[in-house]
Amino acid sequence: MHPFTGLATREDGAVKVCCRSHPIGFIQDQSLEEIWNGDNMKRIRKQVLTGYRPPECEPCFSLEDQGVESLRLRHVNGTIPEARIKLYPMAVNKMNDDYTMPFEIPTMEIKLNNLCNLKCRMCNPTDSTSWNDWQEVEEFYDKENNFISENVRKLNLIKKPYLDKFEDNPNWWDSFEKLLPYFRRVEFAGGEPLMDPQHYRILDMLKPYGKDIEIKYATNGTTFGIKGGRNVHEYWPYFRSVAVNISIDGIGTVYDYIRGNGNWDEVVQNIQEFKKIPNVSRIVGAVAVQVSNVLTLDKMIECFLDELDIVFYTNMVKYPSQLSIQVLPKYLKLLAIQRLEFVKERVPEFRYVKQNPILLNLTLGQIEGVINYIKAVDQSDKWEECIEFNKKLDASRNQSFETVTPEFKRYL
Repeated sequence: MHPFTGLATREDGAVKVCCRSHPIGFIQDQSLEEIWNGDNMKRIRKQVLTGYRPPECEPCFSLEDQGVESLRLRHVNGTIPEARIKLYPMAVNKMNDDYTMPFEIPTMEIKLNNLCNLKCRMCNPTDSTSWNDWQEVEEFYDKENNFISENVRKLNLIKKPYLDKFEDNPNWWDSFEKLLPYFRRVEFAGGEPLMDPQHYRILDMLKPYGKDIEIKYATNGTTFGIKGGRNVHEYWPYFRSVAVNISIDGIGTVYDYIRGNGNWDEVVQNIQEFKKIPNVSRIVGAVAVQVSNVLTLDKMIECFLDELDIVFYTNMVKYPSQLSIQVLPKYLKLLAIQRLEFVKERVPEFRYVKQNPILLNLTLGQIEGVINYIKAVDQSDKWEECIEFNKKLDASRNQSFETVTPEFKRYL
């Protein structure tokens, strides 16, 4: 659905089919309008409609091949509230014979910069200005030829950590302004969007059309805004509804370990504050599943669905590969699966599921996807690299890999 309904941006200036895809252009070189009907997007539309896999969409197809419901499938199958097959079922009818489409995009997924107050383990300097110990683990990204290490060097992010490719770029702002009357959903991520002045500039542009627009966030949930009245309480009432995805990669000490500079107790308090805002339609706990939290996912599911009353939603950490759950030794994989199978049986009894029966199949599907991903590929030959990666960050951050996940001790 994405090639017919929207675009996404990345902090380094990349413009993409969706937040997961590989780039189809760069805002430094072309406007949104040019990219929307450029050769790459026309080819992708044709490939999608004729049964081919566009190479830009490899991240989703890779997950599907491993038994995980990808973001692509979630939108095609209608398993999430914002599924585009439900919102824009007739979108493809607007396409011309040459695979161009009117520049009337209903959805935009926006990452404008990497301004962020956290330094999460699976993150990197292109996504966070707080990543000040990149050189401790850069070698692991280099070893697998990951584009991130090349970007960090090319963009000089060690000396100048802030990315500002969109800030004064008419290719972005002029094109975005043309789209204002057509938007029905605008999604923000980062960095941390709620602490970004450019995010509030965009909300000012959207406000006159807000009654027709749902806005959605991928936020770390640590802040409600910045000084000068630019905060969620000031802006969100102008919009039809607000969906809040809070990145929560653990509970208690596991959260604090993975999400550097974060504090679990503060996030729990902030969740309750988000709930008080009248037009917040839903709050989702978005989990980046990785080695340091997979053995506690069962406790997280219970916490989300029986205590916090938020949705449980997963994404698989694929890189750095040393943090993938596929690197676990066999026994730890079996232990993780055992715990997930056990919590699956309990899901129907959790309070939030009883209140919202639609969450039953959604949650079970998320759990099954994690189990399938564990089983799909064995990367346990990278377990020693996983230990080395985490211990390098531990030394820099005064943390302890084995203390947070005691099951690891016998394997270190």
